[in-house]
Amino acid sequence: MSSVVALHIDDDGFVRAPAPLVYRRLTHVLAWPEWWPGIQVVERPRERAPGAAADTAPDEVVGLELAGAPGRRVRLTGRLHAWRLDAGFALDLRGDIEGRAEFWLEPGWGGTVVHHLVIASTRHPRPMAVHADYRRALRRGLWALKDLLELEVRTGAGLLP
Repeated sequence: MSSVVALHIDDDGFVRAPAPLVYRRLTHVLAWPEWWPGIQVVERPRERAPGAAADTAPDEVVGLELAGAPGRRVRLTGRLHAWRLDAGFALDLRGDIEGRAEFWLEPGWGGTVVHHLVIASTRHPRPMAVHADYRRALRRGLWALKDLLELEVRTGAGLLP
C-alpha cells in the first residue's frame, strides 16, 4: 500500500479579458474540452453535499481526465460547489488526488488574474509524477483559456487577431 503524500499546487495566469467573460468560460465545466487541450470531462449524476438540506440544489459532479506527460493521465472526480458569483468556485477532488481545488478571479490591470489552488493528498505510487502531470495540464488549460479569450476580445473590438 502506498503512503499518503501531501500536495500543494498553486498557479495563476493573466488573461487580458474582463472577469465576467472569464467567469462564464471557466464555470461552464462541461465545455472545458472545447478549449482545454488534453482534458476530458464526463458529467456524473448530481449529488447533495453531506449534511445539505433536502431543499438545496445538488452540486454538479464531473469526471475529469487531464493529460500529463505523454502517455500519462490524472484521473479525478470533481464535485463543484461553493460558487462565488462572478468570482470563482471550489471542487472536491477524488481519485489520483484527494482534496480540494479552487478557481477564483481577480480583476485588474486591464484584465483578470485566474488563480488556482489545490490542497490535497495522493496515494499514487508516483506522487511527484501526479503533481507534475496535474500542474502541466493546468498550465496548458490556463494558456488555452488566455489565448481563446484574448482572441475573442480582440475580434469583438474589431481588431485583427
